[in-house]
Amino acid sequence: MSKYKSEVWKYFEKKTNGNAMCKVCGKLLRTSGNTSNLMGHLKKLHKLPSPSETNLKSPNKKEKAMSSYCTPGIRIQNNIDDPEPQTQETANSSNALPSDVSTYTQSPSGSTSTSSSVTEKFMKQPTLEWSLNKISSFSSGGQKHIKITEAIVYFICKDNQPFSVVEDIGFKKLMKEVAPLYKVPTRNTIKARILQRYDVVSSNFKYFLKEIEDITITTDIWSEMMTTKSYIGVTIHFIHSTKLCSAALGIFELSKSLSANYIAYELLNILNLWDIPKSKILAVVTDNDSTMLKAIKENFGENKHLRCFSHSINLVAEGSMKKVDGLLDLISKVRNIVKFIKRSVNCSDELRKLQEKDGDNVKKCILDVVTRWNSVYYMCKRFLELKEVVNQIVLKHINAPPMLNGQEIENIKQAVKILEILEKVTSEISGQKYATMSLVIPIISCINDNLSTMLPTSRIGVEFKNAITDEMKKRFEFIEKNYLLSVSTILDPRFKNIHFKDALALSKHLRFINSSINSLSSTVEDHLSTDSSDSAAEYGTTDLWGHHKNLARKSIKTYVDKTNLGNLKHLGPEITMYLSTPVSQLKTDPLITWEELKPMYPLIHKLATKYLSGVSTSVPSERLFSCASNTISKTRNRLCGKSASKLIFLNNLDNQFWLLSE
Repeated sequence: MSKYKSEVWKYFEKKTNGNAMCKVCGKLLRTSGNTSNLMGHLKKLHKLPSPSETNLKSPNKKEKAMSSYCTPGIRIQNNIDDPEPQTQETANSSNALPSDVSTYTQSPSGSTSTSSSVTEKFMKQPTLEWSLNKISSFSSGGQKHIKITEAIVYFICKDNQPFSVVEDIGFKKLMKEVAPLYKVPTRNTIKARILQRYDVVSSNFKYFLKEIEDITITTDIWSEMMTTKSYIGVTIHFIHSTKLCSAALGIFELSKSLSANYIAYELLNILNLWDIPKSKILAVVTDNDSTMLKAIKENFGENKHLRCFSHSINLVAEGSMKKVDGLLDLISKVRNIVKFIKRSVNCSDELRKLQEKDGDNVKKCILDVVTRWNSVYYMCKRFLELKEVVNQIVLKHINAPPMLNGQEIENIKQAVKILEILEKVTSEISGQKYATMSLVIPIISCINDNLSTMLPTSRIGVEFKNAITDEMKKRFEFIEKNYLLSVSTILDPRFKNIHFKDALALSKHLRFINSSINSLSSTVEDHLSTDSSDSAAEYGTTDLWGHHKNLARKSIKTYVDKTNLGNLKHLGPEITMYLSTPVSQLKTDPLITWEELKPMYPLIHKLATKYLSGVSTSVPSERLFSCASNTISKTRNRLCGKSASKLIFLNNLDNQFWLLSE
């Protein structure tokens, strides 16, 4: 367009007979030997400033120097990077063409071509004050500097990164590209900011916990191999806004012999540190270690202690396998084959190539680990999936362990089928985002029903099934007498009393619930909460819950017939009506259901939100140690116990509590 002197020809294409076509709307206009008509068209129809109002000439050297702060097509806005607000006059002077307008360029051959770039916008040159304020926002103490530094603190805490990551070449390169004006702090500065952040967040979290009435804690002891130190970890679980929330109070170094009195002393110190009184503790969940059991029983009471249900199920599996003659030898044969393949690079390559040749998805052998629950099940199940290709590999190598014969493989299949029930139970009960205390009694009922319907054919299968049944009876025969588990199950709208077999225990717990309701204040808020939650457990269609579905269908019939009202006459009207209605669907969240039932059962609602706040396993505290092993790593081997505990607290803290101070 250089052959035309006026810049207005950027928006027009010259035609024959003294006409020009607008590139914006395609309208033909008469030029009459000048561009006045064209300028008027731009200003009136397209709201573009005329050449007399804007600088249409090519940018000079001074304007090019400001191009890094003033780019065509970007309008200045009032934010932390643009401290000077834009006036209406400035906004009107920077109007431009619609974004779908194409500009025309002259090709070397002289023909006109269309490009996809947006038409250049006219905008006011930024002031010197605006440019200086933008630069100062990235300097220490500036708003942008503070936000970026806080984002780095969040990144280090949530992703378990070492403090020295801010001094790594790659991180500095990234920050230079993202924010060239930002000066990355040193590792010591970042460490100080993290500790400051912990002080603020922990203080706010303590204040928040004062409003929580009932708290369940899980605790466990862990030995860190790198530093050869022992730690006690504590997590808490409570209900907030119809959601089951959890937080890790941290890990705390133990310096003395692990006696029951010392463990109890440290646990109480941790609760005092977070201003959590013993009166707020609904339950304490630990594993089955005798020292831990004694410590909790003597300081919190036997009624407030729960043994980890997942750990108990794992003990059922281990104890049953030891009782079956020949089963451990079969598992040992599978383990030896898996070890042989995993230790040999050639065998591992052969395993992969044979699967690729058959067009199967490539899978690896799984080796069991003593400290990991259900790892024997996963190892044997994967072995059965790969038995064809594994057999080919074993036959090729003379030093390979013997392959299992047909009968042995059938025995493994039946054992895996029985173990599958316990694996599903462990996965179901180990969550911490949904209520699990109320699941224990129904799940035990479903396990027993599943075992009774199984018909293994081999000797090992039959003996293994009988051993599992005996172990379940030994450990859970009197589980309905536990008031925490029973009351939470009755107050769960999905289960109520349909899984109870001990009528005497059920009657005792119903009287306890009735007396608790009578002792509650008569003033209960009756508004319906509009909060929603996505924390309901996803159970899926498995045989594990088949027994429950049958009982639920029977409860509907009982509700229709009204045949059970006579047995509930000694109870109050609320609990009688509640138990007389059908159970909720299995996939529903009991906390959300109770918010819907709150206007109908205001007193039971208050009691239900108390007992549905608990978890039934110590898995959260064991997950805490997995996080601790990532925190106290080789790149952080000098991290002291107190700093590690603070980092773990920040790592596990939900964002809604992390941002309490902002």
